[in-house]
Amino acid sequence: MGSNITRSEFFCTQCGNRGIPVWRKVGKEREGGHLKKMFCLTCNKEQNFCEVKPFTHYTEEDFRFEFEHGNFAPDGTRVLTYGELKRRVYNGEA
Repeated sequence: MGSNITRSEFFCTQCGNRGIPVWRKVGKEREGGHLKKMFCLTCNKEQNFCEVKPFTHYTEEDFRFEFEHGNFAPDGTRVLTYGELKRRVYNGEA
């Protein structure tokens, strides 16, 4: 792929597995942590997936933190913002 295209990884908010990557044109990218409806091959249905981009403010480790702390509702939306979740976990509130 050319240098004007970036690759985003996606992780299912329900099972935590990696989905199919998406290539986006530079300037047309979404922010890291963006939620996108995609078909999950593990869950065998459409789910919200969390977008992860290497070398950005939202990494796979950030997704794993949210997933392991139950920050995704059954419909795949976030319960708390990522910043609020981190604050509560680090302050012993969650």
